[in-house]
Amino acid sequence: MIQLPSRLATLVLLAASTNALHAAPVETGRLYLSGRDKDNTVPWRFLCTSGAHSGVWTNLPVPSQWDVKGFGTLTYHKDATNAWNEHGLYEHDFTVPAGWTGKRVFLVFEGVMTDTSAKLNGESVGPTHQGGFYRFKYEVTKLVKPGATNHLEVDVARHSANESVNKAERLADYWVFAGIYRPVYLEAVPQQFISRVAIDAKADGRFSAKAFFNGLTNAWNAEAQIQTLDGKDVGEPFEAPIAAAGMGDDYAQLTTQISSPKQWTAETPNLYQVEVRLKRGNETIHTCKQRFGFRTFEVRDGDGLYLNGKKIILKGVNRHSFWPDSGRCLSEAVHRLDIETIKDMNGNAVRMSHYPPDVEFLDLCDELGLYVLDELAGWQNHYDNEVGPKLVREMVTRDVNHPSIIFWDNGNEGGFNTNLDRLFGAYDPQQRRVLHPWAIFSGLNTAHYLAYDKAEVAARGEPMNFNMGKKLEMLNTNYPGGLIYLPTEFIHGLYDGGAAAGLADYWSMMMSHPNCAGGFIWAFADEGIRRPDTGEIDTAGNQAPDGIVGPYREREGSFYAIKQLWSPIQILETNLPVNFDGTLTVENHFDFTDAKQCKFTWQLRRFIPPALAGSSVETISAEGVARVSGIPPGGRGQLHLDLPENFWHTADVTEGGFLAVRVVGPNGWELHTYVWPLKRRDMLAKDVPVIARTDFDGVLRATNELRGNGIVARIENGMLVYVERGGRRFTLSSGPQVAATGSILKRVTWRLRGDGWLCCDYEYTATGRNDAIGVFFDYPEQLVKRKRWLGDGPYRVWKNRLGGGTLGVWENDYNDTITGYRGWVYPEFKGFFANVRWLQLETTEGLITVVPENIPFVQVLTPEFPPKNLVGHAYANVPQCGLGFLHAIPPIGTKFKPADTTGPQGQPNVGQGEYSGTVSFYFGRLPGGRPPGF
Repeated sequence: MIQLPSRLATLVLLAASTNALHAAPVETGRLYLSGRDKDNTVPWRFLCTSGAHSGVWTNLPVPSQWDVKGFGTLTYHKDATNAWNEHGLYEHDFTVPAGWTGKRVFLVFEGVMTDTSAKLNGESVGPTHQGGFYRFKYEVTKLVKPGATNHLEVDVARHSANESVNKAERLADYWVFAGIYRPVYLEAVPQQFISRVAIDAKADGRFSAKAFFNGLTNAWNAEAQIQTLDGKDVGEPFEAPIAAAGMGDDYAQLTTQISSPKQWTAETPNLYQVEVRLKRGNETIHTCKQRFGFRTFEVRDGDGLYLNGKKIILKGVNRHSFWPDSGRCLSEAVHRLDIETIKDMNGNAVRMSHYPPDVEFLDLCDELGLYVLDELAGWQNHYDNEVGPKLVREMVTRDVNHPSIIFWDNGNEGGFNTNLDRLFGAYDPQQRRVLHPWAIFSGLNTAHYLAYDKAEVAARGEPMNFNMGKKLEMLNTNYPGGLIYLPTEFIHGLYDGGAAAGLADYWSMMMSHPNCAGGFIWAFADEGIRRPDTGEIDTAGNQAPDGIVGPYREREGSFYAIKQLWSPIQILETNLPVNFDGTLTVENHFDFTDAKQCKFTWQLRRFIPPALAGSSVETISAEGVARVSGIPPGGRGQLHLDLPENFWHTADVTEGGFLAVRVVGPNGWELHTYVWPLKRRDMLAKDVPVIARTDFDGVLRATNELRGNGIVARIENGMLVYVERGGRRFTLSSGPQVAATGSILKRVTWRLRGDGWLCCDYEYTATGRNDAIGVFFDYPEQLVKRKRWLGDGPYRVWKNRLGGGTLGVWENDYNDTITGYRGWVYPEFKGFFANVRWLQLETTEGLITVVPENIPFVQVLTPEFPPKNLVGHAYANVPQCGLGFLHAIPPIGTKFKPADTTGPQGQPNVGQGEYSGTVSFYFGRLPGGRPPGF
């Protein structure tokens, strides 16, 4: 467990068994009234006024969402209108330490959905708070009874009495939960105390902190000391007088300079802390500690984003605060899992969509290293001028000191009240720029979901008009050098479409233009809630299954394609030359890290799988550590492998070996593993005699049967009808049939070899636009149990999502997953697979082994899609078949865009005339139990 810092100038000291707190005299005390996260809760008395299990007092864990726990009305998006008057009533008794007598006490709510009114010991604590994603507090010094039992009552309205809050938060495109979903606690401070600190720490060591104080009655002074996180002083203490502004706004401007600080970046997340002290002479009245990082972030208009003087590219995702079993009530474990998953896909940025997250998530972004866009809620509608300023203050004063935050977002997609823009800077000494996501503001074009050709115009920084469905936004062109393009949503996932489908084209184009600063994919995870009434995962139709990963962070194929594309170390060779001498070309796409800080290891591998019923064996014949000279960020250089002598003449090479190079970053995480086949050999021996043969050249003829070695293959007009071996029938049939426009099957030759292999040679023509180009066989899906193959895997591919696979031997049991719609068992069994050397199907009829030659793709069964009314454009036209052998496969679209608008790889296939191939089949267990070539 990490030690998370407290915010609002607190130091948490908890008693393990009684939850009572014994604070040092000058530190803030904290007493939790609730648990601290979804895995650590406290039961409170609860009554829901409507919906499921309503009208009865019972217990509810706090924090939690009451609708996720089976109370009230579970709703998504605009469906929320059927529960406008739903309330949750909470009661809780607690004891305050007697030692808090004489202190000022505050009741703090970290987050409640949505309007919140509270009474303590029968008295109102203050006005109703409106806004469901923000920390708020009440002073309850006069209401609380130290050393005695206290009674807290909280009334939470699912919807707000403020219309703008409902429009900004409750009618948004996400699950609309209810309840006290973040912690509740008391804080105890001296009568005069530090209320908050706002820090600006530059990369060169300049440090400035504005410390605010409350309750001052005398002449005071402030002192501060910068420290390492383990409490070692850095530099000398520094102090400043306090300016008495009155009304609780007294402050001191504390400044210093330290030499050669360790700078904060997402690649090097170095952190410090500052201890701020309120003093009267030599007496310390109150202290607090605050984490921060030394870093300088700049937007250079017409150029790009710079951190510590170096240009950075944001590889980002949009993340909801969400967990299937608890809604937006999360935990440190979930936060850490999400950040590590984003970093493992080689992302370096996250947008808080569409509200500020738990403070613990931001703490971990600081610690682990992610750039953050922190967002005021407002989905296509904004807060009004009454509640909006209060929520901006609550958001910015809570989050201002996180070095991970580089922008503030004022709402989303038209949900920005421009009257609030100036208020962010009023609380932020770093003066981070404010964005209007999908609009053009602050010198940045953040347009959402532009088609490829329009995105290229934006990436060049050129003026353009675009209509996002609510109003026409005109570009402000008063930026020399053009606008910076940073789409805060630019590819929309849905089921298996989008996310990485089309990303290679977009990213290559975007990175070719210096005005592009990166972008954010929608979205990180499928927001599927586990319904309390049925136990099933509910994704609200097609509204929530937009993720790169599943609800429990199950990794889909797009995850690995993104990981490969965004790897900061790119090895450029796709094929090894015949005279390969162990030298590879490396590009360094890090922003701050030299390639020599990474670890490169190589292996000569050989995959030796036994029969399908057994387990595959991978042997390593040689391995070592590769040598790389210094390659600075943005540079290109060479990687040297000290391969064995006579490398090309070793048995492992001639018998089907593979070279693998694994790249590990300075943080110990794998960036990518590159695998190349070496000298390719024929899978089947060429000198085996043919014992039976039949040819079809397009002329109708009688049925033929090929017989020999206990095999009978029935052929009608060139099409396989069935195969029998040893009295067992295999119902692979109706192939090779061509499914392409302008197609003609010109020739088919079936050969039965003396070693039991049945080989099919074919030629066909295909012209015009086609979804897929290839030949296909029928096979009953219900007979299939497992598959194993040597090729790229383990995930399927689309024409516009070919990346992410690794050459190896893969296997998985049959599943009927429809990505994000029916099940989350991955990898999906059905689909297109690339660079297959051999493939085995284990069926109820027996084992079928297939060897395709000079055929880039194999199709296994027919992948399914959700119903047409749900799938949008995240769909591909796929051939109906049991097994297919293809020269071209279809692309897949995104939620909003058909494939042909997403770049070159999304275009339909165009038949190039004549095609040919050879597919060999073996029915039953292979001699020696091994696939061919091993």
